[in-house]
Amino acid sequence: MRLHLIKKQVLILLVFSVLISITSIIHGIFFDLDFTQIKRLTLEGLVLTLLIIFPAILFLEWVFDLNNKKKFEEIERKLKKLKN
Repeated sequence: MRLHLIKKQVLILLVFSVLISITSIIHGIFFDLDFTQIKRLTLEGLVLTLLIIFPAILFLEWVFDLNNKKKFEEIERKLKKLKN
């Protein structure tokens, strides 16, 4: 059950990373008003940007999940105590 949830989370983060990669490339093009950078919106540019964005999002997810793990361990410990 837990492994299925983790796979689902990683898939969602991957799709989100692709969207963020495309958005960041487009944002950079329009923000800098350098339309010659449109060539970065190729498959290669998307993959290179994704290789930066996806690990960054995984890292952020891991950092924010640290507190949740501690809370779940505490709740599980209390549940075990109540069962006994």
